[in-house]
Amino acid sequence: MKNYKESIIKEINRMLEQISDAIQVDRSTFYLFNSENKVLESIVAQGFENRILSVPIGMGIVGKMFSTGLPIIENNVYANPNFEDSFDQRSGYTTCSTLCLPVYNDKNQLIGALQCLNKIQGNFTIKDQRILESFATAIALIIKGNDLYVASEKVQYNFSKLLEVFTSISSELELNALIPLIINKAAEITGADRSSFFLLDKETNELWTLFAKGLDNEVVRTRKGIVAKVAATGKPCIINDPYHHSDFDPSIDKQTGYRTTSIISVPVFDKYQQILGVVQAINKKEGVFSKDDLHILNGFASQIRIAIQNAELFDQAHSMKNYLNMLIQNLDYGIVTVDKLNRVRTVNHVFTSIFLTYNTTNVINKTVDNLISPFKELMSYGKETLQTGKKVYKNEIKVNIGNRKTLTLNISVLPMVDTKGEIIGVIHVFNDISKEKRIESNLSRYIPKHIVDEVMNKENLSLLKGNYSKCSILFSDIRNFTSLTEKFGAIQIVKLLNKYFEAMVSSIYRNKGMLDKFIGDAVMSVFGVPYAIENDAINSIHCALDMINTLEKVNHENPDLPVLNIGIGISTGKVVSGNIGSEKRFEYTVIGDPVNLAARLESATKEYELPLLICESTYQEVKHHFHCLEIDTIAVKGKQHPLKIYTVFKANTNPLYKKDQNFLDNFKSGLQAFQKGQFSLAKKLFEASQKHNPEFRPIQLFLQKCNLQLVREER
Repeated sequence: MKNYKESIIKEINRMLEQISDAIQVDRSTFYLFNSENKVLESIVAQGFENRILSVPIGMGIVGKMFSTGLPIIENNVYANPNFEDSFDQRSGYTTCSTLCLPVYNDKNQLIGALQCLNKIQGNFTIKDQRILESFATAIALIIKGNDLYVASEKVQYNFSKLLEVFTSISSELELNALIPLIINKAAEITGADRSSFFLLDKETNELWTLFAKGLDNEVVRTRKGIVAKVAATGKPCIINDPYHHSDFDPSIDKQTGYRTTSIISVPVFDKYQQILGVVQAINKKEGVFSKDDLHILNGFASQIRIAIQNAELFDQAHSMKNYLNMLIQNLDYGIVTVDKLNRVRTVNHVFTSIFLTYNTTNVINKTVDNLISPFKELMSYGKETLQTGKKVYKNEIKVNIGNRKTLTLNISVLPMVDTKGEIIGVIHVFNDISKEKRIESNLSRYIPKHIVDEVMNKENLSLLKGNYSKCSILFSDIRNFTSLTEKFGAIQIVKLLNKYFEAMVSSIYRNKGMLDKFIGDAVMSVFGVPYAIENDAINSIHCALDMINTLEKVNHENPDLPVLNIGIGISTGKVVSGNIGSEKRFEYTVIGDPVNLAARLESATKEYELPLLICESTYQEVKHHFHCLEIDTIAVKGKQHPLKIYTVFKANTNPLYKKDQNFLDNFKSGLQAFQKGQFSLAKKLFEASQKHNPEFRPIQLFLQKCNLQLVREER
């Protein structure tokens, strides 16, 4: 075993602790390849301090993994023929499950292996593998350098700063793609030629590019210039003539051969309001940067903060949620029970439907050994559970059921125990994950069933081509979410958001809408694409009212969590819908003025303190189905004429109380008088309406406007 710097060993040990914490395992080990002896030797092995573990290449699970260069997930090591239990016997440690991963250097050469032992809860998954892959890249940087792979002090130091950020988001598998996506989109929407995200190294006070559009893999480091000024002051800035600005540093232009003509820079803060970095866009393609561009870039800065600081918590919460959902879904799988004498006792209808070509009723009351194929082989996995009480899981079992097709099954065998804890039989759970079922299940998590059915009936997913059609767009957003994140702990926020998103998405699907995307804490949904159905606009209003009522229930049922309030904007009109991307990876979405208008209406709910605002087009389609009220006329960017906006109270199948009707009538009359310039009459009508609903914010706003106009008339 070769000698390594003490700092390198400490750094690897710290990283193994982070790996064990991130993946939730009992132990983690890093092996380095000894090319002379053809063995893997442990640099650091948790639980075996001051001991070197040596594994011949090709021996054991980790040795076998290294010989093939392919990761291995084994949740039952005793079922793996490569498992060597001799080490367990010598050490007294019991290995149950393992995740092994090769480690490559920057020349794509195998230099070692990472191994995690004994998942604390549940099984190792592909998600755990991807997390470990992220750390493998980090360890490769530390070990880099000829035969010893010892990293230089500079690389180690720079990486340690990156690791501080990376470990906080280690369970977000898409993070490396997410930051470039946000930065590229920031350049696109602000109309900039390039954009970048500078991360602040607080030890050296140096800013360096975590990602920069247009620089490929080149890293820019600086302590000067506009970006440094923004980091130092925490204030955004727009510079449209940088070469005549005192803070501009032209050295980066000289270094890259690129000429900067305009700059917009926005600081990114962490949850403690400390500078995390700076988002910067340069060279507006048309015109100059404006305050609108500044607002846009501020939004992307918020997305970066959320992505970096909350990704791990979100991922852990969603992983647990998916695991629980899987257990619940098992109730709908094929179920076969076997008693302690190894006789089949019950078979459910789902199991029968899986094996349509067989008379499954003939298996009841027969011993497993006397069953015909394939049932004998499928039920044989329960013998170990009957003897030991241990659960058995077999994944992707191929079963040929004749000329009809070949099934792919996941099989779980669970013990049945009586009140004394004695085994009285086993339950076999069969999950048919054949291709069509698996695709349908995955799609159903993202889009409604009526769209899934259309997609599943087509061989080519490119069927959702561009289309210009009418639909209704719904935007919803949590009020004062930023203040909530600052006031409450991350765990509370994650728990709350999970409940909120689950409730809101359920409302969308119940009302035949399509979830388009999450934008931070905002939700965008569409009614009428890709396939229009009857009453799309009406369905969008039902969905909005359902979301509001559902959120009230969520707040009531969770008194220990912060109370959430939302604003919803709905617009109706023609949009362009279709796939954006390639055949291998695309996103189905909509673009057009109605999308922007829905977002504008949602924003206006804050000013009017109303939960729901809709546009004139939506109102015209739903006015005979709901109790609606015209609220005001607002100016919208890009529109020549002001637009009327309305709110909705409830479906007109439920009549209004006399008090509510008087309130609506007086408000409508007051609004008409105001629009005609009859401000004295309007004021009286608004005051009459206010008696029935004193908290109605639009009344207060119009009374202020009436008083202002009356004062002007007196002058």
